[in-house]
Amino acid sequence: MSAQKSLHTYAGTDDAYATQRLSATPLVQPSPEVAAPRQRTPQRARSGPPVGRWIVRIVLALLALALIGVAATIYMIDRTYTGKIYPNIRIAGVPVGEMTPGEAKAALAAQREAFLAKPVVLTFGEHTWQPSAQDLGLSFQFDQAVESAYQSGHGHDLIADLRAVVGIWQNGLDIPLKANIDQQAILAFVRTASAEIEQPPIDARLWLDGTEVRTSPMQVGRQVQIDETVRDISEALGSFSTQTVPMRTRELLPRLRDSAVQPAQQRLSTILSEPLTLKVDAKTYTWKPETLALMLDIARVPKDSASDQISIAFNPIQVDRRLRKMTDAIGRGSVNPRVAWNGGNLVITKEGRTGLRLEEAQARSQIMAWDGSEKTLALPVTVIQPDVNAANLNTLGIRELISTGKSDFTGSAEYRIQNIGVGMQKFNGILLAPGEEFSFNENVGSIDAENGFVEGYAIIQNRTQLEFGGGICQDSTTMFRAAFWAGLPITERWGHTFYISWYDKYALGPQGDGPGMDATIFTGGPDLKFVNNTGHWMLIESSSNPTTGLAEVRMYGTKTGKTVSITQEVTDRKPAIEKPQFIADKSQPRGTSHRTDTKRGGMTIRVTRTITDAQGNTTTEVFKTVFQPWADKYALNPADIAKNGRPLIAGPWSTSAQR
Repeated sequence: MSAQKSLHTYAGTDDAYATQRLSATPLVQPSPEVAAPRQRTPQRARSGPPVGRWIVRIVLALLALALIGVAATIYMIDRTYTGKIYPNIRIAGVPVGEMTPGEAKAALAAQREAFLAKPVVLTFGEHTWQPSAQDLGLSFQFDQAVESAYQSGHGHDLIADLRAVVGIWQNGLDIPLKANIDQQAILAFVRTASAEIEQPPIDARLWLDGTEVRTSPMQVGRQVQIDETVRDISEALGSFSTQTVPMRTRELLPRLRDSAVQPAQQRLSTILSEPLTLKVDAKTYTWKPETLALMLDIARVPKDSASDQISIAFNPIQVDRRLRKMTDAIGRGSVNPRVAWNGGNLVITKEGRTGLRLEEAQARSQIMAWDGSEKTLALPVTVIQPDVNAANLNTLGIRELISTGKSDFTGSAEYRIQNIGVGMQKFNGILLAPGEEFSFNENVGSIDAENGFVEGYAIIQNRTQLEFGGGICQDSTTMFRAAFWAGLPITERWGHTFYISWYDKYALGPQGDGPGMDATIFTGGPDLKFVNNTGHWMLIESSSNPTTGLAEVRMYGTKTGKTVSITQEVTDRKPAIEKPQFIADKSQPRGTSHRTDTKRGGMTIRVTRTITDAQGNTTTEVFKTVFQPWADKYALNPADIAKNGRPLIAGPWSTSAQR
């Protein structure tokens, strides 16, 4: 504030000094206390200023000069470092004093250039990765650090700036440099790099090549520990100098390991090293290594939560199938004697024989547990005595005729007569135990030349052709009728495909002749079965008379008081197929033909059996037979049949063929 401005300010005030001009001799004005009327001690006027006042003024003057000097110094410094960073300032150890912000930023960038180009070296074995700062999402906050350095001493508070500058000159100032690190970028880089070295674990393997045991070793896998590696990289970046960071990994063990495959390999090699010999009583069976290999199940099964093991076991179905063949070969049981009615005085016509029963369940367990160390196994068998012998023959309850089944084969060819007779001999004298199911196919056995059968015509694959046992259905039809009239439960019965007239005679019993009471069989296929439900033993006698053409089956036992009646209904009659059919047969000479089937009409027959027991209760059962319409069928050599199925030669069908 100027002196003139001060005078104007104080003009008109009560201040006694306001209007006086300055002089060399200061005027001393008494203090208010001296001028007060209550002043007790008068003071005399001083002739000059005291020494202390001069000292104060000198000190004040010196202070003023000092302040002016400091201010001038600050002013000069401020003018000197306008736009520059004060000396003795560093950023992360990099001197930036006396630099402009741009120069300081350039100095920082130059100092960090090498680090930003290669902040870390990631290694694993022979693999090396050198990501850039950009790859890792790394950047420095240069602008913020430089701005902070520049603002040190360049604030708007003079005193604070003075103190800051003094502190910087005395102690220096190192401003931290902050960095931005993108964890997601590091994570992405590590994942990309890990794909080059990660390996899935590979299980050990074991398999059979014929009878040779093959294996392949396991391979340990490798997995990158991504989170741990990302953390290591982040920590290395914090040093602001290039660091080598090893990629962290861990081993991945396969579930199926060599330690699990080796014992399985050893066991398989032992099992397949030599044939296995099985002894069943006096019989011996040999299973070669090739057979054993087909019977084995090799499976991978869990051992614990982290590993698997190899299971080696014999397939129970394969074992059972072979054991059944053994059982069939030695017999499933004893054979009861054959018996004749002999007018009620039963006699044994053929002695029974003891049987051997293979204990299949025990044998199966023995084979399933076999480890290959022993090459011979004795399988358990039980000797079975016949149920019937001379001592108990008359206690079986076979005391009367229960039923008779009849059929007629008059006019049959010699092959039919032969096969009918052989078949009837197979059944004559059979004993049927209470509750036992009779099977025609099981009792007739193999239908072949070794058992006395000859070739004859039979219905096979929808046409009549040569087959061993042609005519055997005469026996099954007769047996069916005997069981029908005995009131026995029929558990399986099949009718013929087309109508055969010679089965009509005796079919309906007291009601005479008619269709629908036939029964066809085929080895391994359709069968005739019934059950002895009389509660006593039954005797079956069967016979055939070539002279009279009568086939007869008689059943003896104990009557239960039931009676059997029959009704028959024929419906859905259809005419024969007029158009002949031609069948390719390589055995037929060229230019010739043979009629295998004769056309006939079709029909549906329902035979109802009504059984009335001793208490008057009735049960009914319907036996349905469907005869298909049939055509004349001719066998021709394949060369004599055109592509459209028509014959290329003339024959008895020629008239029909022209239509």
